[in-house]
Amino acid sequence: DVRPVLTSEYAHAMGNAMGNFKEYWDEIYSNPRMLGGFIWEWADHGIFTTTKDGKRIVNYGGDFGDRPNLNNFCLDGVVFSDRTVTPKYWEVKKVYQPVLIELVEQKPLRIRVTNRSHHTGLSGYTIEWSISVNGEKREVHTMEPVSVLPGESFILNFQPDKSISSEGDIQLMVRFLLKEKTSWAEKGFEVAWEQFTLRNGLADLRNNGNTQRNEKIVKSVEGDMLLIGNDNFSMKWNMKVGTLLSLKYADRELLASSSDQSGQFSTQAYRAPVDNDRGFGNWLAADWEKNGMDAPVISTEETGWRKVQDDGIEVTTTKRNSYVNGSILTHAVYTISGDGSIDAVFRFIPEGELPELPRLGIVLSLSGILEKYTWYGLGPHENYRDRKSSASMGLWKSNVSDQFINYPFPQENGNREEIQQLILTDDNDSGVRITAIDNPFSASALHYLATDLAGARHSHKLKPRAETILSIDASQMGLGNSSCGPGVLTKYAVEQTEHRLRFRISGYKNR
Repeated sequence: DVRPVLTSEYAHAMGNAMGNFKEYWDEIYSNPRMLGGFIWEWADHGIFTTTKDGKRIVNYGGDFGDRPNLNNFCLDGVVFSDRTVTPKYWEVKKVYQPVLIELVEQKPLRIRVTNRSHHTGLSGYTIEWSISVNGEKREVHTMEPVSVLPGESFILNFQPDKSISSEGDIQLMVRFLLKEKTSWAEKGFEVAWEQFTLRNGLADLRNNGNTQRNEKIVKSVEGDMLLIGNDNFSMKWNMKVGTLLSLKYADRELLASSSDQSGQFSTQAYRAPVDNDRGFGNWLAADWEKNGMDAPVISTEETGWRKVQDDGIEVTTTKRNSYVNGSILTHAVYTISGDGSIDAVFRFIPEGELPELPRLGIVLSLSGILEKYTWYGLGPHENYRDRKSSASMGLWKSNVSDQFINYPFPQENGNREEIQQLILTDDNDSGVRITAIDNPFSASALHYLATDLAGARHSHKLKPRAETILSIDASQMGLGNSSCGPGVLTKYAVEQTEHRLRFRISGYKNR
């Protein structure tokens, strides 16, 4: 059978969506009969109105007293109602790019380029390639266009100016840019790109401990309180419940708290449902609500502390998040060194009959003065396990307020994957650094708890918190495609087995 196959509505772009989009196109490219398909759809269809206080907002089903209605089902576009782009837009652009770029060899550095266009060659593109170390470009090269006919491949040989370093996180970036201005884009517009890791620098971060680790720690016990510190830092632990109450570097408090939060380093296994979590055939959000995933009963089963080598202190806790059915047991070990750094190790053990887990990790509430946000990981835009083809490894700088993606119907947002290190600072570039150990983590820094996002029907009803809510995950479920289609692929689900998360917290000052 040689008849062509064209899929209809194979990807549904409702809210924070379009997971596993690359997998669809891997399948489409694998068979010459496959032509592609239709995304539902290009743009959200929200209706703009202005509130009494002059705020421009997006409205949808039910906002005009209309009954019956389909609620926010009109918000299913690759771009927002005003045609501003979303992270979904960048994923579609990347997956649709007409050039396949593959690493053939690292020594010597050789790249295979395949022209996926059906009618045009690659002579209209300038090729730019660069090598970065820890997010800093070390060398940039430009090549003249190559003649590659539709469907054909070509090998490119790259000659770096210097030998590839044996230290740091080393990335090769290859870009295809328009050689001349066209009717639809300016000269230099990026049409295709790919990034390759030549050396993973995570081990360097793990081994690069601070130089002051052996300074003496002063400790005291006052009732249930364990006080630890020296001239560099101070900490206050409540050993009855096993939580950190205060963390100061250079005599500045970095933690925040409120009555509706369950303490620092709390196990977090809930996310504000994305539209796909509410989708056909899965109904994950209903399962989470039924099982009380958003409001666990947290109990402390064991706490302790002891001196360790190099005059360090080790604090241990065992806590349980109990739900309607099942629970998650968390064993935590915090090793505190003389420079004030905390090597934190968490073991999450799901037990009983739990629903599909949206995530497994911890949440911290940090001072709102820590507004500047820098991370080394995938970026610059929001990305998830099954929607990260369009994100590249780099050193990205932003601020916490800008991490929020304004989906008109509030839901999980702002995540970044494969983070090796993140830094949150104040206006004086002083704050806290968190470094992955063993494996990178995913994280988000927002002015909202997951329950804040889940409890609002419109984004303009949300009230940002003063504090910074930092979520760090060993694993977060992908976005899937189930508001109109299959759910999250098995490989992007959170397995209900033991998960481990390890990172180091330390004070930071940009000098």
